[in-house]
Amino acid sequence: MLELDEAGDLDRVKNALVVPPMGETGSRNHPCGVLSPDGQMVSNSISWTDSTSPVNSKPDMPSSAEELAGTWVFGGTLYGHFGHFILESLSRIWALEDLRGKIDGVIFTPKRNDPQFHQVLKQLRPLMEALGVNVEARVALAPTRVETLFVPRQGIGMHDLMEGSQKFRDFMNKHAGADIPADGATKIYISRSKLPPHRGGLICESILEDYLAAEGYEMFHPQNHSAAEQIAAYKAATHIIAVDCSPLHLLAYVGNASQKVGILTRRSMAFSADFVRQLKAFNDGVAFEVDALDRDWIPGRGLRPSRSSFGEMNFEEAWEVLNANGMVSGGTPWPALTDAQRQEDLDRIALLHNNSFHPLDENIAIRDAKLAEREAKQRAQAVGASNVGKPVQHERPRRPKPPSSVITPIMPINIATPWEPQPLPTSPSAALPPEKEATSDKNTQPNHAPKWLVDFRRSAWRRGFYHSEETFAALFANRGGEHLFVTFDDLVATRHDQIDRETWGYGLASKANWSHLGVFSFSPNWYRDATLFDYLHRLRDSGFFRQFKSVTMSGISMGGYAACAFSSLAQGTRVLAFSPQSTLDKTLVPWEERFPSGRAASWEGPYADAAAEVESACQVYLVYDPLEASDLRHAQRFTSSNVVHLRARYTGRNGVLRLVQADMFGTMMREIAQNQMDVTRFRAAYRTMRTRTWFLQELCERLEAKNRPELLGRVAQFAIANNMRGYAERITQRAEALRQTGAGSEAGEK
Repeated sequence: MLELDEAGDLDRVKNALVVPPMGETGSRNHPCGVLSPDGQMVSNSISWTDSTSPVNSKPDMPSSAEELAGTWVFGGTLYGHFGHFILESLSRIWALEDLRGKIDGVIFTPKRNDPQFHQVLKQLRPLMEALGVNVEARVALAPTRVETLFVPRQGIGMHDLMEGSQKFRDFMNKHAGADIPADGATKIYISRSKLPPHRGGLICESILEDYLAAEGYEMFHPQNHSAAEQIAAYKAATHIIAVDCSPLHLLAYVGNASQKVGILTRRSMAFSADFVRQLKAFNDGVAFEVDALDRDWIPGRGLRPSRSSFGEMNFEEAWEVLNANGMVSGGTPWPALTDAQRQEDLDRIALLHNNSFHPLDENIAIRDAKLAEREAKQRAQAVGASNVGKPVQHERPRRPKPPSSVITPIMPINIATPWEPQPLPTSPSAALPPEKEATSDKNTQPNHAPKWLVDFRRSAWRRGFYHSEETFAALFANRGGEHLFVTFDDLVATRHDQIDRETWGYGLASKANWSHLGVFSFSPNWYRDATLFDYLHRLRDSGFFRQFKSVTMSGISMGGYAACAFSSLAQGTRVLAFSPQSTLDKTLVPWEERFPSGRAASWEGPYADAAAEVESACQVYLVYDPLEASDLRHAQRFTSSNVVHLRARYTGRNGVLRLVQADMFGTMMREIAQNQMDVTRFRAAYRTMRTRTWFLQELCERLEAKNRPELLGRVAQFAIANNMRGYAERITQRAEALRQTGAGSEAGEK
């Protein structure tokens, strides 16, 4: 069900599917967003970097999803970078103005499928509250079906979208920093001089700071202050000078018309002009660009400015612009940098970055010279090949042609903005039948290189292999013989055929510097494939597994079955399996009615019963929800003495996700790999889940189903005791509704 309001800028979707990026890449235009129940992309869930560059595209319909009760607002893509977060991740919060009191919170999709985004959201929470976002916020790392979801149109973006929509500006002008009083110096310089070494800035910024200090400016380092302190400082200042950097977005939201803001260009990317437009649109104050950039200094032989590059500013020109705008008053322009000053700072920066820095124009000249040399060699080789056997002819010298101007392709720009109602794009595939449309979609998918291939080419670990068969593939990244992490794709992964797909667990293995054998599955056949058996046997017989000091196997559901079933391939294997099926052989588990594709596979031959195969493993850890009847019955079939049952109540089939949210997953894997797994500590850590809203939600739903309002009241008291008052109020309301329903039923019976 899809409902639109009159302006088309706010969709309301019943049983909406919020789908995050399922791969581990951070590529542009990755499949994610909001789907309606019939699998159609909700157009308002498309995010835009600028008016021509979509961030996301239509994802595949997920085979399963978590359930999220209540009414929520879709927040779009969650970024960890401060500037992208405050500009793009918060671009839809204008909708809260009319929806306060009607929703349970905001739900985001992460920029990439990384558990760290839960921590990102936690760290950015104070900033959100300071800007008027005082509702619950969460990030979906797995497909999530939301009972009711409002999907607002994006209200601001990068470049030509930085002025924002009227609704977004109105929201910020009313709520951003509304309860935070101005507090700070009247003149501030927003400095980059104390940022981490990998961040860029200005050459000899310390000299600039000395000049500004003499003019009465206080050096302000935003990263050293809380969100409230930053807002207070920006509200108090009347004169602000800054390089083109992310804090200016926050200044635009909380500043005022009485301020003067001078923006120093630190890289040749036209960002300063964008900031000027944004500040004027939000505050109607005086903002101007100080474009005194002499050259870009680039780490290594890069060919474009970036967040790590440094700008060399002409101090004399900068002084003239600032002086003309009343920002500095000294009668003598700042002197130009000396060669010694410049070189001393370049040496300092090179040491911090462990890299040399070169002028951008020099790098481009070197690149062009190499290209010209290569083209000359190719022409000479072509001429030589064509003249083989021909008599030598002396050509008359030709007059050199005058150099022609460089022709730069121009991309047409769509001047419409995402928050203006636009017709849906049309394409030839729109008129095709569904089966043709699906084929067309696959053929037009972008061919982004997967991270494992990039790592093979660019990381310190460049040895490995990729072996592909009809229904599976194996990827091996060799990071030494200390530990091998073997993982198997789950059922959901078989639905995805993006070219940049990763094997399950690749990111964890790369961060831990473990060797990794990841098995892709292209079919939901529970790895019941004789070709796979033969391939794994060849690996075993070649001594592949014996070259590692320790081996861990892991997976979820179908992948968990495989981790257990194939554990006998390597001596001394340790297994961590999440909600694994012991088998889908109908003669062994006639009660299992799930997974029709798996049950239809052939269960003849080896590895048919994972519960029997694990007997030779060193240790097997099973994580499952004992309240899920089928998962419990499978777990009960694992009876060997080497099996440890880790019961994770109320997680359903989302055990991995819940452990990731609690920062427990990586810890478990490392402890198992190092033979230091502490079951007692795991159980104690899992008990802390009781203060998480999803745990209480599952508990409350079960109590409601059992008609136990008095126990719901006790849960509400527990929530209050743990500073969850907002959630406690909702539980109390549910308990009261249950009492009234029960009273009504009793009255009806009487």
